[in-house]
Amino acid sequence: MAFGIAVVARYYALEPVQITDSSMTPKFKEQSVVWICKLPQCAASAEDMDFVLAKTHGSEAMVRKILATPGDTISISDKGKVITPHRNFKWKNEDAFIQSRTIYVPKAGDTLYFDKLNDVEQDYLVSYLRYKGESVFLKTTLWQGDHEINIDRVGATKIANRQVSLKEVDFLPWQDRYLIEMQIRQSEPGNAPIKLKRKLFRKKSSAPAPEYPQDSLPTQDSAIAQDSVTTQDSAQDSVPDTTKTAVATLPPPKPAPKLNEPDTVEIPLEEIADEINQIVIEQDCYFLGCEKGNNCPDSRELGYFTSDRIIGLHLQKPDEFKERIIEPAMVYVRGLKAIVLDLWNIISGTFKDAVSFAKETFSSNDETSEEDESVKENAEGNNDTKPKGKE
Repeated sequence: MAFGIAVVARYYALEPVQITDSSMTPKFKEQSVVWICKLPQCAASAEDMDFVLAKTHGSEAMVRKILATPGDTISISDKGKVITPHRNFKWKNEDAFIQSRTIYVPKAGDTLYFDKLNDVEQDYLVSYLRYKGESVFLKTTLWQGDHEINIDRVGATKIANRQVSLKEVDFLPWQDRYLIEMQIRQSEPGNAPIKLKRKLFRKKSSAPAPEYPQDSLPTQDSAIAQDSVTTQDSAQDSVPDTTKTAVATLPPPKPAPKLNEPDTVEIPLEEIADEINQIVIEQDCYFLGCEKGNNCPDSRELGYFTSDRIIGLHLQKPDEFKERIIEPAMVYVRGLKAIVLDLWNIISGTFKDAVSFAKETFSSNDETSEEDESVKENAEGNNDTKPKGKE
């Protein structure tokens, strides 16, 4: 019974998780093991500054710290300064935010308006909707102040010495869009600010899915996407076309193409998608972070973590037991081990010296006895050959 209870607790209640990288240093060292409570009550009781086990959009899970809870507003500057309702701190070597931004972490029941959100919050909201399985995509337009200008102007900009394609502007991360706005602002006359505005659309259930060529997917060499915020699946549902219509590829099979026969048919955007601006948040969201500021995937890159993605809570008692009892005991154990090894080395060395001394002693005695016998034999031989005197 005890063994069965232990097995059930191990797989359904408690789980040792190994930290495979340095993302949580200095709190948890690389290759260290932490105990996670996987009961729903533990995950539901997670609070600010707790360490939790959270799953990403895929099947991976990682240990992260809660920096902002539902309803909080977190501000991150380009210098790595973080301000929350609970504390202020400096994120050393933080490199994801090239411009200061303030982010609201929504709670269940909140209503968000897409056109009222800043660029970071829009990325996070799109990631949230796609995690829920919503078929959403974006439409980007370019504005100078209150006037819309030609979106083709984006094609003259560069990111990491690479020409920006109009087919990828809809799903670029916010850092790349900010760099594009700066470049256009420097080359356009006038003092009005340059802004890439986006609208959010949801595909109609009866409409064909918009399809676009594979070469429209963005490359991974953008200036910021190397080690900062990128939406993992942002390229899957976006529409790269920058006109007022969407292009849907006719499904195969089809007869042999004829000369001048078009392969695509233009469908008005209104027929395949509905614009959405008001979104009701269904679950509490959290902002999770690493201990280190760079090269570490967390909410800066992955967006909000909903409550159903937090699958465990770090238990402090095993760590306290380890720190107070096991580690001090291991100090004595290591000291005792060193003493035993020293004694063994002394005893083994003394035994070897004794054996060597005995061997040398017995070998010298044997040589001495052999020399005495040879001297005795020589003496007897001399006595036998000596001439006898007269009686």
